[in-house]
Amino acid sequence: MQGLASLVDRMWDAVASVKLTMVMLLSLLLLSIPGTVVMQYNISNVDPGIQYGYGFWNFGTQLQLFTAYHSFWYVGLMVILSLNLIACSVNRWPQMWKLAVAKPVKWSRATFGVQPETLRFHWDTKLTKDEVQSLVLKWAASPFGDRPKVLDSGENKVQVFWQKGRWSRIANYLVHTSLLVIFAGAIVTALYGFEGAANIPTGGAVDTLIVFKEGKESGLVKAPGGLVNEKLLGFRIKVKDFRVNFYEDFPGRPESFVSRLQILEDGVPMMEQSIRVNDPMEYKGIRMYQASYGPLGDSEIQMRIVDKKDAVRGQVYRKIRLGEVLPLERYNQSVVALQALKDVQGFGPGVQMQALDGDQPTGKPFWILKNHPDFDFSNRTEAPYGIVVDEVEELYFTGLQIGYDPGAPIYWWGCFGMLLGTFYALLVAHRKYYVHFEDGRIDFAGSIHRLPFGFEAALAKQAAELKELTKG
Repeated sequence: MQGLASLVDRMWDAVASVKLTMVMLLSLLLLSIPGTVVMQYNISNVDPGIQYGYGFWNFGTQLQLFTAYHSFWYVGLMVILSLNLIACSVNRWPQMWKLAVAKPVKWSRATFGVQPETLRFHWDTKLTKDEVQSLVLKWAASPFGDRPKVLDSGENKVQVFWQKGRWSRIANYLVHTSLLVIFAGAIVTALYGFEGAANIPTGGAVDTLIVFKEGKESGLVKAPGGLVNEKLLGFRIKVKDFRVNFYEDFPGRPESFVSRLQILEDGVPMMEQSIRVNDPMEYKGIRMYQASYGPLGDSEIQMRIVDKKDAVRGQVYRKIRLGEVLPLERYNQSVVALQALKDVQGFGPGVQMQALDGDQPTGKPFWILKNHPDFDFSNRTEAPYGIVVDEVEELYFTGLQIGYDPGAPIYWWGCFGMLLGTFYALLVAHRKYYVHFEDGRIDFAGSIHRLPFGFEAALAKQAAELKELTKG
């Protein structure tokens, strides 16, 4: 039984070792390399089996190199590091807590005498004990430290104590706890979160996404008849409008692109918002980010059909897309837009049209030019009407990144706690101050448990202030 207890103690000491912490951190650093240099399923929708040869793909699949941050070895290291943090905290907590909440002990005159000369000061005063006590208590009071306390009081003597930064002794436990909170948030996201994408044409809508990363408990349902990794969202995303602006000096480079999204449930609009890069839309915890865009190979054309005999009243405004047949009942004809170009042989934007008799082409295709409204009237003199192009707008699809990250609030709180604990532990030290008055003499001393740089100068400045205040 004693041997078993000894074995348990040795195992506990090993788990609670700072050396183990360093080994785990170094291991995590080294084993993060595959997640950076090897293509990941979570990041790219390209199958690593296509990117790499069969031998490396088979080897990487066995070792889970293509899902490095979800692999058994990476998760195992995180679990060991978590246990190490817990063990280290449990081992050292009682002692640190005892030091943080310890009651102050009265110092004797001898104790003041053994303090380093640079940390103790004394001077004479003509003030009474009550006057010294009142002045010191008021002077030492601070919103950033403990309330000053009287440790000893006699007929002609008094000792006042105060301290600052005593909780810095346990600030590292806030760091440890916050790191565990971050791990917990990552676990929640890994189990219940998902990440994917959807490309939606302007005016179109989808209720599915292509999933890149998905937790086992996400609850996503496979889309009937869809791709292997195509899942239902539970609502419909409609792109009501998409706009892209290009730099004037670089016509092919986008300056900004914005999508106007509408959320529908059972055909009922629930929410509408414009999104742009770094300004997502959120619905039921699911965020939709503007990630990309691309041309649809289609255009929307705003045109006018002008009757040549009655140009003022005989104008009909229409908006059509490529391939869409526009009936012209007044002329027993139809027209269809075949193609749209941004520049037609230096004449600017133009649309190629084809007249139809029924569903059969009649005559040759003809061009109408935006910058030359009379072009169709001059070329097709036999036609009873002319067409004027007012606007040619190229249509795009918008690329959305869609994700659900339920652990985000958890690990954001963990990050806040880690920053707070780290800065408090690094920048704040536990400082104690004693003032003792007896028989017209004041002794002042201070101590600090770490970070002594600059403490002596600060203490000397405080001593000068207190001496000036109490010299009488």
